[in-house]
Amino acid sequence: MGGMSDVTRSLDLMRKAQGGDGDALNRLIARYYDRVRPIVRARLGSRLRRRVDSGDILQQTFETVCRTFDRFEVKDEASLIGWLAQIAERQIHDEHDRQVARKRSPDLEVEIDAAHEGDPGGAHPTLQGGAPEAPLIRREEAEILEDCLGDLSELYRELILLRDYAGHSWEEVARLTGRPSAAAARMMHAQARIELGRRVQERLR
Repeated sequence: MGGMSDVTRSLDLMRKAQGGDGDALNRLIARYYDRVRPIVRARLGSRLRRRVDSGDILQQTFETVCRTFDRFEVKDEASLIGWLAQIAERQIHDEHDRQVARKRSPDLEVEIDAAHEGDPGGAHPTLQGGAPEAPLIRREEAEILEDCLGDLSELYRELILLRDYAGHSWEEVARLTGRPSAAAARMMHAQARIELGRRVQERLR
């Protein structure tokens, strides 16, 4: 019942946001931002993340959801998060197509790279003179995790995203990844987590 109650509240926020309630849209984004953002960033890939603002993608995603939510049957929070991720993925592909179409000039590439040198959300900053601030450490660790997650094989990445971020049941994870059973999905997920942990530890050394 608790899960359905959460979904009911989310649908209520969507209805209010569709009616132009900006506060409802902000509350909806706050409710799911931390769960959808890693999925978006993992699917963006490290190169595209340098050129696309994941915050903009998420804003567009939630606005699209609020316009079209009555076309989708939300069964539980996992299905809602999965739907959000699907819409975000379409936004990513559209943005990628726009990036390709623009065919950036070499001068603009240099400008982008220079801008990211001072961006704590881009390349890892070089810290001098004392210990780094805790939020900066967490941001850097999050970037490493996202990079490593994005570098996994598609199957491993999807197993982790579907189970750990979207919260799907093992049966649903098995169906979405083509595993023969929930037990098989669970075993493959464990292997994916081990591989992710190995890659993160290598980056942290």
